[in-house]
Amino acid sequence: MQMWRQALVIGILILGLIVPHQAMGLEKVQIAVGGAPGALIYLPFDIGKALGFFAEEGIEPEIQSLKGGAQAASALIGGSVDFSGNALDHVIKAKLQGKDLKMVVSFTHLPGVTLVVNEKYRGIIKSPKDLKGRPVGISSPGSATHMLLSYILVKNGLTPQEVTVVGVGTNTLPPALEHDHIHAGLAIDPYVTSLLKTGKAFSLIDLSLEEDTRAFFGGLYQFTGLLVRAELIQKRPELIQKMVNVMVKANRWITTHTPQEIAAVLPSEAVGDQQTYIESLEHSKAIFSKDGLVTKEGVSSVLRAFEAFGGIPRGTKLAPESLYDMRFVKKTLGKR
Repeated sequence: MQMWRQALVIGILILGLIVPHQAMGLEKVQIAVGGAPGALIYLPFDIGKALGFFAEEGIEPEIQSLKGGAQAASALIGGSVDFSGNALDHVIKAKLQGKDLKMVVSFTHLPGVTLVVNEKYRGIIKSPKDLKGRPVGISSPGSATHMLLSYILVKNGLTPQEVTVVGVGTNTLPPALEHDHIHAGLAIDPYVTSLLKTGKAFSLIDLSLEEDTRAFFGGLYQFTGLLVRAELIQKRPELIQKMVNVMVKANRWITTHTPQEIAAVLPSEAVGDQQTYIESLEHSKAIFSKDGLVTKEGVSSVLRAFEAFGGIPRGTKLAPESLYDMRFVKKTLGKR
């Protein structure tokens, strides 16, 4: 018995030496994400952590979940983080301000957002035109949902100034809608599915489907992905490659597994109510990129949307190819 105890103590001591040594081998990487934990448009981060894809590349991610995309992009531009999970919009805005950001891998090639309306206004708000003069929620001012709302309004004969735009966050949009602080809002899953399932809201426009997105924007629409400062691409190409490897692997895993399998590997705090989460994945599964490639078609749709509501100054032309760098994804995929 004494020998067994000694062996156990020695084993614990050895393990105590090994684990810190392994942890020391991981490089800490600072990442800002433009949304609450559990938001499906940033699911590759959750999968990368849950399945150990980051650790396989020698990375220990330190992820900051911020209120909206504008805050995440500001953190990236300011240098307090190395990468951000953001919509492509923030690359365009940075470019217009003389800052050079690049999207190096795609998460979602559809917006994956739904314009939801408080159930009490069913029969009153029948189209986006009926939002005139009403409070409409977005994640935060300057976010991708702000831009999408502006485009939706312009497409329906309104100006962005004809509604009251309210920044309410992502996971806090449902209570804002329920308590009538906003009459409508652009929401993402799993919050959309929860609102519809409980009968608290109805859908006015759903941009989680390829057919509807193509009809609305004239093509695919590049939405979220991994952003990085161009200077880091030059200084640390090996780190960029590792991060891209993780994200491509995560996206491939998402697109080749069922919603039930995805929910099963995630921690409970990311999933919440499991059945609602599974239904959210079923609703939004089409938004995810299978290969992580950003396409000129998807980027061009975003640029057209910006131009439609005056988001790009007249006379300013941005080449789609200047907004992304696919060298690392192609290397991951074995392409040349």
